[in-house]
Order: sequence, then structure tokens, then C-alpha cells
Amino acid sequence: MQGSRGNQYNMADAMPVFAVADQPAGLFIGARRNAEPGTYYWRITPWCMPSFTMIPPHGSQPVHGHFWIPIDDENCWAWSFDYHPLRTLTPAEVAAMRDGKGIHTRAIPGTYIPVANKDNDYLMDRAAQKAGATYSGVNGIAMQDASLQESMGPIMDRTKEHLTTTDNGIVAARGRLMRAVLALADKGVAPPGTDPVTHRVRSTSVVLSASEPFQEAARDALLARPGVVPVSV
Repeated sequence: MQGSRGNQYNMADAMPVFAVADQPAGLFIGARRNAEPGTYYWRITPWCMPSFTMIPPHGSQPVHGHFWIPIDDENCWAWSFDYHPLRTLTPAEVAAMRDGKGIHTRAIPGTYIPVANKDNDYLMDRAAQKAGATYSGVNGIAMQDASLQESMGPIMDRTKEHLTTTDNGIVAARGRLMRAVLALADKGVAPPGTDPVTHRVRSTSVVLSASEPFQEAARDALLARPGVVPVSV
């Protein structure tokens, strides 16, 4: 969102540090940037097992997120949503979703297939890439992400991975899933996220003291409460 303070922090610090913390339904994944002296700007994404994510908003924007719903062992649907807990979406916000803005993408009429897809090389525009209009040549956040995810193939050979600190969320999610599978198989323990109460979480973008763990300092902001506006800067 143009003019939001969070964008100023994003532009000023291009090397975020990623941190991960357990939460009852899954994980909190935080991206930390420098803010004012003694503080950090955090963008915190909840991941609720097995396959739900919620993206921090900017300013007064709606909250965004994805549902990753399996179809079979190699494919899934990715459903993307926008909502605001205290108001209806504006006509402009709805129009932006339908036009493929932000985390959304335009679909071929009558289908769920994106207009830009792997069969047409995601409509990659090398001229726009060379001119600096887009970093990857693929237009839009949604299809840039999809092009990378799908290019790995349906099943990734993890022995060929080269994970870095920005992949901490991936490593932690795999560990959380493995522990849940073993606990269910060995002891009959229900997996995290099966209790609907644990899904009452929110994403947040917030400035916190540098001396406190983000999951503790942002505890109230990460809790979904009726009638309370999401915390966002």
C-alpha cells in the first residue's frame, strides 16, 4: 500500500532476517527488518496446519492468505482470499482481486487455470525484465511465486536442495509435520490445527522492541478478536 510506513521499512532494509516460532495450530514465521533505534519491523505470517497461510497486510488493507488444498499426491488447488474483519471490501478492492492484483491471478474464463501458466511460459516478458519493469519477467506476485513452485516439478528431490536462512520456515514446517505424523501414528495424538479454536490467529505487521522475542511481544496482535482491527503499519 503506497504511503504505509511498512513499505518505508521494506525499502530501507533489503536483507530481512527470518525467525520461526511454534504456535498451537502450526507456526508463526516472522521477517524482521531494522526500524527506529532499538526496534524492529516485523511481518508475521501464521501457518496453520495442514495448509493455511495468512499474509500480513499493509496499513488499512485487507488481510490476505492462501488455502493449499490437495487434489492427489502430486497436485493441489491454491485458493487465495482477501477479507477485512470490520468492513466489507470496497468495489476497488474486489475489482483488483478479479483483475489479478496482489496475491491473485486472472483465470481463463470458465476455468481455474491462470491466464499466465506453465504451458505459455507464464507469459514471461524478457523485454520488461531487461528494462527493469519486472525482476523475473513474470508479471504479478501470484504468478512469480507459482512459476518457481511449479518449475521444481510435482515432487522435489530434497537431496538437491540448497536451503538458506530465508528457508527457516520451510525447515520448521517440515519438522512440525513429521512430528505430527509420528505422534498420530505412535500415540494417536490429534495433529495441531484440528481444534478450530487454534485457528483464531491473525497475521500482523508491527514495530516491536528489539529486546523481546517477536512471538511474545506481538501476542495480542496475533490473536483474532471480534470487533478488533488488525494491527498493521
